[in-house]
Amino acid sequence: MKILGADIRKFTVLKQASFDFSPGVNVFIGKNGSGKSHLMKLLYAIIKSLPPDQTTDRARIFQQELAKKLAGVFKPDGQAISRLVTRTTGRAKATISVTTDSGKIAWRLTTLGNLHVDSVEASMSGPAIFLPSRETLAMYEGFIQAYETRELSFDETYRDICVLLSGSPLLGPRLARARSLAEPLEKILGGSVRLTGNRFYLTSPEGNLEAHLVAEGHRKLASLTHLVLNGSLLQNSVLFWDEPEANLNPRLVSVVAEILRKLAAFGIQIFVSTHDYLLTSELSMAMEFSELFPTAESADIRFFGLSVSPDFTVQTGNTLADLTDNDLVGEFVDHYDRQSEFMRRLLNKQAGASSVKGERK
Repeated sequence: MKILGADIRKFTVLKQASFDFSPGVNVFIGKNGSGKSHLMKLLYAIIKSLPPDQTTDRARIFQQELAKKLAGVFKPDGQAISRLVTRTTGRAKATISVTTDSGKIAWRLTTLGNLHVDSVEASMSGPAIFLPSRETLAMYEGFIQAYETRELSFDETYRDICVLLSGSPLLGPRLARARSLAEPLEKILGGSVRLTGNRFYLTSPEGNLEAHLVAEGHRKLASLTHLVLNGSLLQNSVLFWDEPEANLNPRLVSVVAEILRKLAAFGIQIFVSTHDYLLTSELSMAMEFSELFPTAESADIRFFGLSVSPDFTVQTGNTLADLTDNDLVGEFVDHYDRQSEFMRRLLNKQAGASSVKGERK
């Protein structure tokens, strides 16, 4: 499946927004609270709620599943999905329309909690995966059972990713293709990822190292490696990754950009939210100098700049330079200006001190 576009009205902070998505990599940037994660969770909840193709009464089943998924993914107070409608005086409703390569999905949600499905033509041809900003490999042990039997503060994306991590490795020809995607990650990790019992380990020539003793940044890459090798990330999959740069050394960020391009070239549609200048710059360069990249890393990349002030707006571009209101680039320029000003003041101070010293002589 490929998500082609979305039209969103009055859903949380997304007051009025339209998106035309890339079939490759879609990058969301913006200040904290601008709706990046909410947008990805919304799309994820919709795709995960789609019933199988041959299901009868698809609209009713989709309505039931979507209501549960929205409550689980966003965790509003009392599981009241009515709280997801943009806050305003009086009654209001959110309207959502998503277009995919297999059809349209449209629904409405009121502040009274009524969810109405207008259209559910789309069918899911591959799994949807949501990688939260916090890694899940170390918390995997016992997490699924705890989530289903106790009240936890984690939203449902954490439970979902743990279920996918429980899958066994692929066999046969599909494993060979998956290994080509996983090898760069295993090289960084210095070993392979293995699930033994209810615990993850990193296996290397030096022995087995339990996930809890592996650096958190490496655990994020290990999770991605395992998802590739167990077939969760397949052609026609849709991957949502919230802040992939979190807890990663800057040298690993460029590797993540390369992996994202390779996954997209393999046929996986990707949605990423990020605050990282290096990651966005690496992806932007892949578009600016696309002819220099090999076919295995060739992917269409699109950037979306989200802003809530003074009104909600969305800028779209194929490179960072196409976004005129860009906090990542703007703050980098401001940092350079501050550094230049400090250098100027320091040189003036040193020159003044030298002048005074010369006069005393």
